[in-house]
Amino acid sequence: MKKIIINNIWWVTFLLAICLLTLHSFKIASIEVDSTSIILLIVALLSPFITSIKKIKYGEFEAEIDPKEVEKIKTDIENNSTPKSTEEEFETEVDETTKAIRELAKSDPIIALAKIRIELEKVLNRIARGAEIEVHRLSLGSLVKALSNHEILSTQTGKSLSQVINICNRAIHGEAISEESAETIVELGITLLEEITWDLELQLMSGVVKSEVVITPEEMHGYYEAKKYKLTTIIPLVENPKRVVRELSQE
Repeated sequence: MKKIIINNIWWVTFLLAICLLTLHSFKIASIEVDSTSIILLIVALLSPFITSIKKIKYGEFEAEIDPKEVEKIKTDIENNSTPKSTEEEFETEVDETTKAIRELAKSDPIIALAKIRIELEKVLNRIARGAEIEVHRLSLGSLVKALSNHEILSTQTGKSLSQVINICNRAIHGEAISEESAETIVELGITLLEEITWDLELQLMSGVVKSEVVITPEEMHGYYEAKKYKLTTIIPLVENPKRVVRELSQE
C-alpha cells in the first residue's frame, strides 16, 4: 500500500488540492486565509511535477542521483555488453580486484564507487599507452573520448564508461545516491572493468598495428607469397635460456 501511494504521490497531492479547493470555494468548510484558493490552485497545477523533486533541504536544495537514471544506464549496458572471457588467466587477473570492490561496497558504497573509477582509469591508461595515445593531462572523460575516437573502444562501450564514470564522479563529489543505486553502479563498473581488461589482454597479445594497406591479389601471389620471414624468440626462465631464430614462409 505504501509503495502504491509513493508511486502515485502526485495524483494523491492533486486530488487532495482539488478537494480542499472545492471545500473553500463553495464554503463547505470554513477556511479563513484569503489566499487559500490561489495557493491550492498553484499546488494542484504543480502537483504533476512533485516526482521530479528528489530531495529538499531547509535553506538549500540538495541534489540527488535519480534511481531511474541508474536503471537506464544498467539497461543500456546489459543490452550491449559483450560476454567476458572465461579463460582462467583472465579471471585470475581481475578476480581479486572485483572481489575487494564488492566487499567494500557492503560497508561504504561511495568508497567502492571511487575504487571503481580508479581501476577503470588504470586500465584505460594502459590501453592508451599500448596504442601510443598521449594521455598526459587528459581527464578520464577525455581519455574515454580519445579511445573511442581512435576506435579502440566501441561507441557503446565508450558511452557506457562515460555514464558510469559520471555517476561515480557525482557521488564522490557529494551528490546523494541510494544504497541500491550505488550497488548497481558498482556492478556495472565491474562488468565494464572486466570487459576492457579483456580488451587490454587482446591488445597485448596482438600487438600494436603500425600501418594497414590494401594490396592487390597480384602483389599477394607474386611478391609476398615468395617472401621469407625471420622470427626470433627467447626461451627464458630455464636453466639454459635460449634465443631461437626461425625462417618462415607466407605459407
